[in-house]
Amino acid sequence: MNLYEVLGVAPSAAMAEIRQAYVELARQHHPDRHGGDAATMRAVNEAWATLGHPARRAQYDLSLGTPITPAAPHEPYPCTDEQDLLADLADDTPLGGRVVLPRWISLLPVATFGLSIGSFCLGLLFTSPPALGAAVALFLASCAMFMVAPFVALLSSRRRNGDRRMDASQ
Repeated sequence: MNLYEVLGVAPSAAMAEIRQAYVELARQHHPDRHGGDAATMRAVNEAWATLGHPARRAQYDLSLGTPITPAAPHEPYPCTDEQDLLADLADDTPLGGRVVLPRWISLLPVATFGLSIGSFCLGLLFTSPPALGAAVALFLASCAMFMVAPFVALLSSRRRNGDRRMDASQ
């Protein structure tokens, strides 16, 4: 199996197509992701290290023994690490799914904080210790909700991604 087959591209593929294939395979097979495969990732990285660099690619093409003529001229592609990093940053495709919580869950900490302020003002206005106590309790509850909200979003996204994986495997 040659390096082009590892990435699933034609030998005449443009550099952008090779990079896109590498990114997709890296996202799919990265060992840190669920279902990732370290051996496949090593093969994908090796293919990218050779085919992602124009001089190494030309040398590899010569070693295959078959002259490969590109279908279209290669567009300028980043060759330095800094340019490659900037190209990665320009690729804003998310790695995971987007987490969408119901709007009322997102607004619950803010609403609780607003109620604590309102209760505090009423407690001061009427000099009511129960209202001041309720304000403190609501404030502490809102702080706790603000701290827990990111974890709820993560758990929700994992649950949804797990459901998608189950659907795909069936």
